[in-house]
Amino acid sequence: MRTVTAAIALFLILSSCATQSARIEPEDVSGEPDKFCTVINEPDPILMGGWECDFTRFLMKKGEYDYNPIAYWLVKRGDRYALYFYRTAHQGQKSYTGWKAWTIDGSQIYSDTGVRIFTEDGRVYFSFQNYSPVQMTRFAD
Repeated sequence: MRTVTAAIALFLILSSCATQSARIEPEDVSGEPDKFCTVINEPDPILMGGWECDFTRFLMKKGEYDYNPIAYWLVKRGDRYALYFYRTAHQGQKSYTGWKAWTIDGSQIYSDTGVRIFTEDGRVYFSFQNYSPVQMTRFAD
């Protein structure tokens, strides 16, 4: 019975989280970025624009699932690239939002914190540390 109750509680938590949006609006990226990416190789064109996904991870120490809405928008300003990133974690208690000075190497964008955004077979994926990649969906051009 505890398993059924826990499963129902998890379903309700994740269902309520599904209404949140990781959407980045055009005005969020309309100004001049305060950070730019390091470019090893020009980005795969599919990485440009806005992408989002829902990423869920299990927090072993707390014994609970953590829903993370994720979004990014990659823009080109002159001859430089800037990435605006949005992620909330711990039921919205932590937010990682703003321009990021990450590295672009052709088909991938990555940070020193373990975030990796990459292309494979014409699709864009988000991964974090050792978690399985999640396919992203384009939300803006």
